Amino acid sequence: MNKFVVIMAGGVGSRFWPLSREKKPKQFISVDGNKCMLIQTIERVCQVIPPENCFIITNQELLDITQDTIKDIIPVSNVIAEPLRKNTATCIAYATLFLKQKYENGVLSFLPADAYIKDNLNYAKALEKGFLAANNTKNIVTIGIPPTFPSSGYGYIQVDVEDNNKDYSKVKAFIEKPDSDKAKKLFMSKEYLWNSGIVLGDMDVLIKQIKLFLPNHYNKLLEAVLKQNTDHFKHYIEKAYQDVENVSFDVGVLEKSKEIYMVKGVFDWDDMGSMDALSKTLEKDLEGNFVHGNFFGLDTSDCVIYSENKLIGTIGLHNLVVACTKDAIVICPRDRVQEIKSLVNELKEKGYEDYI
Repeated sequence: MNKFVVIMAGGVGSRFWPLSREKKPKQFISVDGNKCMLIQTIERVCQVIPPENCFIITNQELLDITQDTIKDIIPVSNVIAEPLRKNTATCIAYATLFLKQKYENGVLSFLPADAYIKDNLNYAKALEKGFLAANNTKNIVTIGIPPTFPSSGYGYIQVDVEDNNKDYSKVKAFIEKPDSDKAKKLFMSKEYLWNSGIVLGDMDVLIKQIKLFLPNHYNKLLEAVLKQNTDHFKHYIEKAYQDVENVSFDVGVLEKSKEIYMVKGVFDWDDMGSMDALSKTLEKDLEGNFVHGNFFGLDTSDCVIYSENKLIGTIGLHNLVVACTKDAIVICPRDRVQEIKSLVNELKEKGYEDYI
């Protein structure tokens, strides 16, 4: 079995502003004082596959920073550039068709560049099980994480608890991010796991499902991919991206297919979807603050404090996020960090593009 990993690294990460910027999104920053998240992801998957079988798909605007970041770990030629951002269905369809032309057969694993995981050993075991399940079932496989708290910030996977197969279970449904009350009910049930965003499948199986549920994606992108060795490829791939629908792979394929399986991943996991996720990666001080950089506080507790190059001083703050870069500061309650994306959109509309 030929195994390949495709790391999806084209997102902006606007909920991580001002640490994450359009020209340097969160996958290129460190959230724990060590290597950036993209490098940590590459090193993690290369426990399972050789570096030459690790690919990255990203936006054309991030091509240079991506190649510069990974050049000493995997081949620079393994970076696939999308002409524009068009959600995960387009990303997965394009990469699958591209690698099908290059290798003819194999099992692919698509995963996000910005998940934070410490337990690399059990992560590798789950990924190996995912490859085997995808190869054996000839169906799409995803990896679910047993929830550790009732999160309303993650999607969920419902599985068949009566499935006696120890290696994988049949998926019954995918659930979008629930409200807090529903999240509590899902957490109490043994049927629901967090959706890690990791998808595995044989090349031919993925193509079959894309062709069935997203025929426009299949037709437009295949037409472009077949022109990849011509002078007009750039025109064809740009046109294909403009012509396809903006839809996630979850909505476009996974939620429609009746043949999806799940492998349980028994490892710590956070999708780093907001600034408050830094509380999972940073050390906690005696007052319960999670701190990166220079900080001194009086009567300050349960805050997330992140400074790139300035001293942050606080008095009387509780349960807030304070993030500071050389040109911007954001301060907000920890339970409203999801609204940072709205703040970024407002800044764009008001003409503050230089800060985005």
